Amino acid sequence: MDYIKNNYNILSTALFILAIVVAHIFSTNNYDWTKNTISDLGSQGYDRKLIMQFGFLVFGLILAIGILANGLTWRTTPILIYGLCVGLTGIFCTKPYFNLDNYSVTQSTIHSILAQIAGAAFTLGILIQLFYSADKSEKWVHFMFFILVIGFSASFGLVKNYQGIAQRLLYLTSFIWLIKFYKP
Repeated sequence: MDYIKNNYNILSTALFILAIVVAHIFSTNNYDWTKNTISDLGSQGYDRKLIMQFGFLVFGLILAIGILANGLTWRTTPILIYGLCVGLTGIFCTKPYFNLDNYSVTQSTIHSILAQIAGAAFTLGILIQLFYSADKSEKWVHFMFFILVIGFSASFGLVKNYQGIAQRLLYLTSFIWLIKFYKP
């Protein structure tokens, strides 16, 4: 139990990455990782969406439980919100990336809103770490990750044919910060 309490950020991220890899291996419906998002692997109507839904849920739950087990503070609250919102994107699925006439626009909208809240909360979490780090080199590291997250987030909307690549770079950047530089 202490391992989970002390390494919840590593465990949640590792299981999420595992879910992403497994979902890629078993992907169908002409899924193209360069164009399609990770959320598409859990989209409505997709016959193998449970793999990615599980990944979103496990990531969010372990991250949230780890934060709560270590004591919620205002400094950890943005990352808690991030984890909860990512987890909930596993319940509220995005629209299908393939032709499907019948899907819930409401569910897709909720998914999108949760993803945006998660991104804003994560960015705020980096800023809080930046402002409360005593070491100047740590401040620069947090600032670099802040710029990278903002840049990849912005590019996600700008490169429609390469959204999959942009999102994976955003996730990679976020995971590195969450594992290596997040200090609750």
